[in-house]
Amino acid sequence: MEAAPARGVRIYEPAASWDFPELVSPARDSLLFSEPVTTRNASRSFYYTGVSFDGYVYVIQVFHWHYGWFDGWGVTILASDSNGNCYVHEGRISDKDLTESKEALSIRFGGNLVEDEGDTSRILLATDGFRCDLVIRSILPPWTPGNGYALLVGDDDIYMRKAVPVPLATTSGTLQIGNKTISAKGWCYGDRSLIVAPPGKLNFTGCAFRVFGQQTSDDEEPWMLALLDYTSVGRPAGLRIPMLLMAHGREWILTSKEYQITCEDLVHDADASFSYPSRIHLSVRSRGYSLEGDYICDRLVATTDVFDNFPGLLRAMVSVFLKRPIIFRMVGHFEGTLAKPDGSVERLRLAGEGDYFTVR
Repeated sequence: MEAAPARGVRIYEPAASWDFPELVSPARDSLLFSEPVTTRNASRSFYYTGVSFDGYVYVIQVFHWHYGWFDGWGVTILASDSNGNCYVHEGRISDKDLTESKEALSIRFGGNLVEDEGDTSRILLATDGFRCDLVIRSILPPWTPGNGYALLVGDDDIYMRKAVPVPLATTSGTLQIGNKTISAKGWCYGDRSLIVAPPGKLNFTGCAFRVFGQQTSDDEEPWMLALLDYTSVGRPAGLRIPMLLMAHGREWILTSKEYQITCEDLVHDADASFSYPSRIHLSVRSRGYSLEGDYICDRLVATTDVFDNFPGLLRAMVSVFLKRPIIFRMVGHFEGTLAKPDGSVERLRLAGEGDYFTVR
């Protein structure tokens, strides 16, 4: 049974704003998540995922933790081709030469950069075995789920923020995995998160996927479908933080937090001692549209124990007191149908990455 919301719980309100995504226009400086939380416990994430026309799926995530005396940066990179070859990098970023702008998104470190300038983003990264030089040009303007705030414990000092500066964009540039360089031409999605809470205060299970595709020809506008669904565990327990958005080119199809999902066809992962769903069923009706379908895992590409990215001493300390977040990272596709207000039906097959997260 879902727990009754605590007094003061507010999740991505007002609800009416979800019905009119075209009217949502957050100021770009509000998307920096740069409020003064330096004296508190907070983590930030800058997340991008895309699919190239050649069938490559990639994820680039830069994150920042600030918990008490620990203040550190890290990066996750995942790239997978259509043949199942995969590159995964998860590690810390030295903050000796890291700089971050307070006026616009601009994170630079060791010759790498993640930057925004108006409707265009640039990502330049190089690690052992991987390089990318991406130019990301937005098709849709930035969007936030409601006001972007999720208050789960009735305490304004403990909260989450979410924004989607890049709901759908075209990409150009190059991806290099090993000695192979390919065109990055394709589509991209990017979001940002901020969690302000003491370590272990907020724990979640849930799932996510972001998928893209064209259904008829190379001239067709691209489709984008993105789901991110958390459920809290511990105290509070059973509170759901849902977010679903769908677009076709420059047209919003729907944004909703009133939908149904089920995680099905569990597969046991012996290394993680956990199971993950190989199918996520989605059903939603909103704005006169009806979407029904499944995200299907084609292959599991990585399993991440988030504590492994902590320094050794901190990892040993927090593992005594806190639950360990585990992330199953997948590459897959969404198959389904979209019934439109005019009665026509669009059959969809969209490709992209997916995640299932739990705690132990």
